[in-house]
Amino acid sequence: MEEIDQQAARWDRWAPHYDGLSTGRQPQRDAVRLRELAPKGPALELGCGTGLVALELARTGTPVTGLDASPKMVDAFNAKAKADGLWARAVIGDMTRIELDQRFALVFVVASTLFCLTSQEEQVACFKAAADHLQKGGVFIVEARVPDWHPETRQAVSVRELSDTHAHWSAMLHDPVTQVVRSQEVRADENGIRLLPMVTRYAWPAELDLMARLTGMRLLTRHGDWEGGSFNPSSTRHLSVYTLDPSDAR
Repeated sequence: MEEIDQQAARWDRWAPHYDGLSTGRQPQRDAVRLRELAPKGPALELGCGTGLVALELARTGTPVTGLDASPKMVDAFNAKAKADGLWARAVIGDMTRIELDQRFALVFVVASTLFCLTSQEEQVACFKAAADHLQKGGVFIVEARVPDWHPETRQAVSVRELSDTHAHWSAMLHDPVTQVVRSQEVRADENGIRLLPMVTRYAWPAELDLMARLTGMRLLTRHGDWEGGSFNPSSTRHLSVYTLDPSDAR
């Protein structure tokens, strides 16, 4: 299990580059879909980063709180919210031990950020923390990739960009026993080399469903994409909606 300060230091390094490396995301679409899937009320994003999705959700009129371990991510989030006059705030915190004196109609974690918790124990703790902060009838939404690592694959290198003046690649080491992938995003150009580290622990949808059951929640629905497409064997991502089990008395 990693210490929260290790995670924070790693994501502090990502913070200045995060938005620029997230150009394939569609935050407006994601925010609209989240609003459709959840009852009306305040929302909490876990691992909010710089607020790409959370701030778009705030633009719909939803009060939003973001939580992230990285002080630099939180600073970027709050600077954007202030500049745009949005009803949103971010706080520094650990998504395995949420310490907010509030319950939410929607708690969500997107972009496989749940996998930044590097042990099964931590991921279960995140589900429990989310359940503890849901209003009655509220939902916990997890959006993540479907793992595609094969047990025999222990390492990989992927070239992202290449030109006469720079190269951008990813190097990854995979431990199939712990389901942990350690990676570096590397960019080399005339100014030097930039390293952006990441450590993740992937989990299959069925494993997440069990985590939900262990923490008093149940799967309400699952989609294969943000547009509401069906989840099937060819799906590469999933959007899973959990809610408190009717028998849960919290």
